[in-house]
Amino acid sequence: MANLKTLLPSNSFRVEPGDRLAVAFSGGLDSTVLLHSMVAAYGHEHVIALHVHHGLQAVAKDWVAHCARIAQDYDIEFDSRSIAWQEDVNTLNNIEARARAVRYDALVEMCQTHQIHHLLIAHHQDDQAETVLLQLFRGAGIQGLSAMPMQKEIASGNVSIWRPFLHLTRAELEAYARFYQLEWIEDPSNQDEEFTRNFIRQRIMPLVEEIQPQFRSNLARSAQHFSRAQRLLDQLADSDLKEMSEALGLKLKPLLALRTKDMDRASNALRRWLALQGVLMPSEERLNAWWLDMERLKDVDDQRLAWAHDGKLLRLWRQHLTIVDSEMQGQWVFQAINDPLAGYGLSNADYEGALTDGLIQECARSGGEKIRIAPKTPRKILKNLFQEMAVPPWLRTAPLLMLGSEVLAVAGVGMNLDLCVDNGKRWVAHFEPIEKKSK
Repeated sequence: MANLKTLLPSNSFRVEPGDRLAVAFSGGLDSTVLLHSMVAAYGHEHVIALHVHHGLQAVAKDWVAHCARIAQDYDIEFDSRSIAWQEDVNTLNNIEARARAVRYDALVEMCQTHQIHHLLIAHHQDDQAETVLLQLFRGAGIQGLSAMPMQKEIASGNVSIWRPFLHLTRAELEAYARFYQLEWIEDPSNQDEEFTRNFIRQRIMPLVEEIQPQFRSNLARSAQHFSRAQRLLDQLADSDLKEMSEALGLKLKPLLALRTKDMDRASNALRRWLALQGVLMPSEERLNAWWLDMERLKDVDDQRLAWAHDGKLLRLWRQHLTIVDSEMQGQWVFQAINDPLAGYGLSNADYEGALTDGLIQECARSGGEKIRIAPKTPRKILKNLFQEMAVPPWLRTAPLLMLGSEVLAVAGVGMNLDLCVDNGKRWVAHFEPIEKKSK
């Protein structure tokens, strides 16, 4: 018989007393059990239920109301988000992965809104076994076979994702739900065997269980072994990257030298670097094509090398591999300064007057523009300044900031001193690139 104690989180789950916990609550069996057990273990005042409506099924609109009602019954806070798809979802490839990605983005955004740092997901041992099998069928490497970690940090949102039920089977969760007479939703799409994961769950896992009843725990244990091996590979990669990683990017010469010495070790370092940049892993075929392109370079200063991947561009710039958005996006931002040592800026009177008259505008380069960026120096053409200051090509496409017909500021270069002062309250303009989210 299931009881509360058996469904407490595994020993790996650690939070500080009094911390608020967010539960990803779909309304299904797994998340309902997770929500119920967390409220029982930590108290209703420390738990919030977060729901994401994908908009992929007509019936799903009723699930929001169901989840809100359950949260009210448990006397806990509830929040939800609805996904507005820009594309026709019926024509999307790999809709499962796309829906999963937007779901996590929405969950993390809600955690930030409520200032919560612990997000709990109800994945269990059966899910882990399915993931390992799915990755095996895809020919995944060690990282893929590590499956789902117990805990993962989302740096951009300062959120930790926890999966406290990875040590429990779905049968144990169902027994718990029956014992406490919990109410949950059955998602009809879980029976659709056109989805590979559902086919594994419905057809393959029952057959494997006939010959190996303990295969779920065995596969989960294998995932832990793979995870430990991946940590060692990451440590090796971090050691290799120490000598080749800089703010500008990944130094090409030492990377190619490592490739000559040990091909596998170089690929491991490159994969690790891509992961640290938040870029999805390329396929083995694509990675090998990149290596071939780099090895064919006659001159490591050749700046024409560029690969499109995961909505971004990997580019060669000044003997470094860099990752930039495929399209430059950003905005000009003004910052007020009063410090006499802080340099030049647009005077407060000129700034306020320009705003009132609508004189501050963005404008694309037309060629031949000149500005003066240092005292007692002549005005220079932007093209020459870009070269002197080593401004990357992708930043040169950023719009100019104009004050009437005069150039006020240039991204990567600075302010036009002909329009600025170095005392009193003044305003400095900065161009801040905006990260473009991959679809």
